[in-house]
Amino acid sequence: MAEPSVVEDVTSTSAASQSVDDQVLDAARSCILEYGVRRTTLAEIARRAKVSRPTVYRRWADTRAVVSSLLTREIGSVMPSFDQDASAREQISSAVSVVADGIRLHPLFVKILRSDPDILATYILHRLGTSQSLIIDALVPIIERGQRDSSIRDGVPVHVATVLLLMVQSAVQSAEMVSSRISGDDLVAELVYAVDVYLRPRL
Repeated sequence: MAEPSVVEDVTSTSAASQSVDDQVLDAARSCILEYGVRRTTLAEIARRAKVSRPTVYRRWADTRAVVSSLLTREIGSVMPSFDQDASAREQISSAVSVVADGIRLHPLFVKILRSDPDILATYILHRLGTSQSLIIDALVPIIERGQRDSSIRDGVPVHVATVLLLMVQSAVQSAEMVSSRISGDDLVAELVYAVDVYLRPRL
């Protein structure tokens, strides 16, 4: 009888921890949308989350660490499920449309790109973030399947996946900059076409 009790306790603790994490990240999201990243503090995040400051500090070293976790969660929320009935190339092209629109129109990313764009500079110029690595890792097996079913051209899958990330990332981050020349919807349509052509097997 003791074992089920231990399992229940561990599960309960894990669920509680997840709940607290989400409370904190929800509070951080609220703060950033209202104040921007620079004026968001761990103390204010803790106050809005209705948890103690030590609770936040045990999980994240500073505000940037909270923002990093929040960005990873929010990007995960716009990642689509893949339609297994479609070809691998069609799946990726469809996913690009969903993700590009999801991030381009996401209020958190809009706020950061407009008020604190340097926050993203680390992940644009210097190193891959967790969410970027997860996207590449998710694309690799789909690309490999597409190469087997001949819907995707030959190439090193991780290289192809990395370039896809850069294509989408660049278009989304620069969408507002070129908005006087091309609307967001048209930009995404052109991006999807470019991705399809990039993946298409060479004749």
